[in-house]
Amino acid sequence: MGLKDYFKINRRRALLVLFFITLTQATTTVYTYLTSPQLNALSQGKFVYFIELIAVQFIFGQICNVSFNYSNVQNTRQTQDLFHQVRQKIVAHYYQEPAKVSEMKNHLGNDLQLVQESYYDVLFYFVCDFIYILLTIATLFTFHWLLVAYTLIDTLLAVVVPKLLEKYTNQATETVSSKNANFLHVIENWFNGLAELRRYQNKKVLKQIVGKNSYQLEKSEYERDKALAYTAMVAAIFNIAGRVGVPLIAGILFFNHQVNLGVILTAGYFANGIFYSVDSCVNRYMQLKSTKTLRNRLAELQQVSSEKRYDSVNQIASVQVKDLSIEYPSGEKIAYPDFVLNEGDKVLLTGDSGTGKSTLMKAMLGQIKPKTGEVLYLDKSGKRLHPDLRKLGYLAQDLLIFPGSIADNITMFNSKFNTKANNLVEQMAFEDDRARFDDGLNTQLDPHLELLSGGQQQKVVLMRLLLHQTPVLYLDEATSAIDQKATTMILRNLMKTNATLLMIAHNLTPEQKALFDREIYLEGK
Repeated sequence: MGLKDYFKINRRRALLVLFFITLTQATTTVYTYLTSPQLNALSQGKFVYFIELIAVQFIFGQICNVSFNYSNVQNTRQTQDLFHQVRQKIVAHYYQEPAKVSEMKNHLGNDLQLVQESYYDVLFYFVCDFIYILLTIATLFTFHWLLVAYTLIDTLLAVVVPKLLEKYTNQATETVSSKNANFLHVIENWFNGLAELRRYQNKKVLKQIVGKNSYQLEKSEYERDKALAYTAMVAAIFNIAGRVGVPLIAGILFFNHQVNLGVILTAGYFANGIFYSVDSCVNRYMQLKSTKTLRNRLAELQQVSSEKRYDSVNQIASVQVKDLSIEYPSGEKIAYPDFVLNEGDKVLLTGDSGTGKSTLMKAMLGQIKPKTGEVLYLDKSGKRLHPDLRKLGYLAQDLLIFPGSIADNITMFNSKFNTKANNLVEQMAFEDDRARFDDGLNTQLDPHLELLSGGQQQKVVLMRLLLHQTPVLYLDEATSAIDQKATTMILRNLMKTNATLLMIAHNLTPEQKALFDREIYLEGK
């Protein structure tokens, strides 16, 4: 992310912003320059000429006012369009390569805000100041070359010396981003368990954990501000030298009869303007550079890799688990028996707690990398396939309900499936549930309000899976919150499908277990 992206979003508007910034600074320079002839007119008693110069100065002041505010508005519009596009690209990136929620929040929220405030907002005023410096130095040539030479030398020192601190401000900004991501991660983990902490009256540990990470974030922001402040202090040394030096030289030139009286005052004005702008440019340059690492990372997140070529999931005729074992970060290792799921098989997976049933399912979905062994997906001829495992049907214990209607959550916001969704209501024992809602399947859901019970959520997600007719279904405790009568009805309808089914369950009756083709029981150590 940088200046190139700013221009790419709308080149015509970007050039318009640059034009009006230049017009603003040009009129500002003329506005200040007119002070010299005004003072000379007063000293020579030319009152009418003085009034005429005041009128001209007023007109230039109004042009400056209008052009600056117009350029500011257009700049805001340009950056907002750019950030909209950046967010869209980052969302597309995370759609392909998901990350922690806290990390995604940090990149889409805080990091973009940092770039907005510390780069694009700063860049606008940096360009304003830079153009003003160029125009003003050029104007000083009309007074005396010595003023220009002194100004250029002092300006060069003001730019070069603070640049040595650039790497420190860059590191400080990166630390702020890292600490903020960590803080959001802590908030997400601990606030999800807020109800449980209240239940056990454990406010103290929450305050300690959040307080510790909040302090680290605040400290990183302080260190960043301190680094920028030191840079500003160094730049201010040359700023003061310039503001004092230019009028001093103009005064010497006046006493040597090389410039008139108006030049002393005007040169002083220009010196203040130049070195204020130089000071601002240096500080803003350091802010711009401090975001380089962050901007590069955001640029990487906008890259969407081309979709890999996968075999169709509809070609899957069997799934083989061979010599599979999983090792947890704690060092615990679980070995699984070999087994095969043939096309259309309905298999129940049971076992004691801690035997790795859910972990096995995640390994079969490619979400966990096995320590040894492999999971093979084969076609009818026995040829190994490489399907997109993300497209297989999967009902996890943590169910996902989206903001929208019940129907939207079944059809995944594809209205062409609405009729089929209504047909699944009876199969998944959702008729009585639908009748309890005044708007039926059109009832609007908010994931945070928990309008649906656990069992109702399971039915909705089951309907979602069946509606999209995935050839392989992995169900993890899919009916654990559903009553026995409804569970039996759902299982019978699942057995009628053509899908290959592997289902984890622990509370099924003998009658329900008998509906499956076979059972795989995982034994503990």
